[in-house]
Amino acid sequence: AVDLDGNNVVAMHMLAAMTGGEDGDDEYGGKERASNEFVSALFDDFADTFDEKLGALGYKVPQLVGEAAYDLLRTSNDETFHSILDAGCGTGLAGRFLRPLVGGPLVGADLSKKMLELAAECTLTKGCGLKDDDAAKREESEEDERSSIPLYDKLASLDLETATLNELVSGIPGEPINGFDLIVAADVLVYIGDIQKLLVNFAKLSNGSDTKSSFLIFSCERIEDEKAPPSGWKLQSSGRYAHSKSYVTGQAENAGYELIGYEEIVPRMEKGEDVQGHLFIFVTGGDDEVVVVETIMDEL
Repeated sequence: AVDLDGNNVVAMHMLAAMTGGEDGDDEYGGKERASNEFVSALFDDFADTFDEKLGALGYKVPQLVGEAAYDLLRTSNDETFHSILDAGCGTGLAGRFLRPLVGGPLVGADLSKKMLELAAECTLTKGCGLKDDDAAKREESEEDERSSIPLYDKLASLDLETATLNELVSGIPGEPINGFDLIVAADVLVYIGDIQKLLVNFAKLSNGSDTKSSFLIFSCERIEDEKAPPSGWKLQSSGRYAHSKSYVTGQAENAGYELIGYEEIVPRMEKGEDVQGHLFIFVTGGDDEVVVVETIMDEL
């Protein structure tokens, strides 16, 4: 396919996946991340059927992220987060779980404009993971004005490795936003091998300081430490990246984060088998000792 169409970014990425995908020196095998063009093309084509297909695969990550965020609130003195960034928000599946946990802005960012168009149609009572029947019941039982309130306060098409705070929050009314209390990335890292730049930028976008904690929750597919290449990550034949726990925690520490919660998870099924994944919870900033989060994800 690449020989026939060298501009086919999806075929180029899948060729890299099928030719090894480790931290190699060849033209394709050492890809450190999927290109923006690949991610945009893949999810633009996938957008209209995204929720339905992932539902059939038992996709759990949005709910697991929401549970982890809720557990963070239970260990804090705050009733809600002041601001949340849903990094790689897609159609808004995670946003549905995050919205009740934030008292201020919920911002979503993604490379796929078609996915963002679908997320923009979501309100407090419809879309973003709600089935039509559930949405209808909510609209009947709740005030009509809720059906017109967007789930997200802002949506932006941006590269998460280079996105700036100004790009993410400009135009949002109210008090200035100096950073995010919580950043979540549900299955974003499966399209990035070398995660250093991403985590460094997440740290820049947070509002953690000497006196205030800021949190980061994300999932990725798992490769055991003893099976991981020297890089700590591998481009799999599926076209998605897997990361070892030691690699992820090491890169996060280099970016200024401390691990406070970890869970091995099954994010979805693929070809009838469990996909192996893990969920991380990190903190940056704060002058008090942080309580390690005991998640309830293993009960789901």
